[in-house]
Amino acid sequence: MTQKHITLIAFALTVVIAQCGQPANSAPRASGKATIYADSFKGKKTASGSRYKPQAMTAASNRLPLGTKVEVKNKKTGKKARVTITDRMAKSSSAVVDLSKGAANKLGVKGTAPVTTKVVK
Repeated sequence: MTQKHITLIAFALTVVIAQCGQPANSAPRASGKATIYADSFKGKKTASGSRYKPQAMTAASNRLPLGTKVEVKNKKTGKKARVTITDRMAKSSSAVVDLSKGAANKLGVKGTAPVTTKVVK
């Protein structure tokens, strides 16, 4: 096995470990700010490989594994929405979740909003 192979395997393991997170049945919760995906991402590939559709019930997170189902609650309105994590946010983001337009509309989020998130099955 060459050094290049070892480096590629080490990188792949790092990615897998980073995406594992907590198991979905442990229902981790978070509280913080939600933001909304920019319109400029429409049709572009997400980290999960799917294309971003503004009206889909999706979101981006740096804390949860791709494919995780999450209930997001707007603390101001009390409205809830279930989303699937399909993408990653910018590492510099202070938000807990970046919502698609469809999810933001359902939650009544305009710009940013205080939210709680909870992993669901």
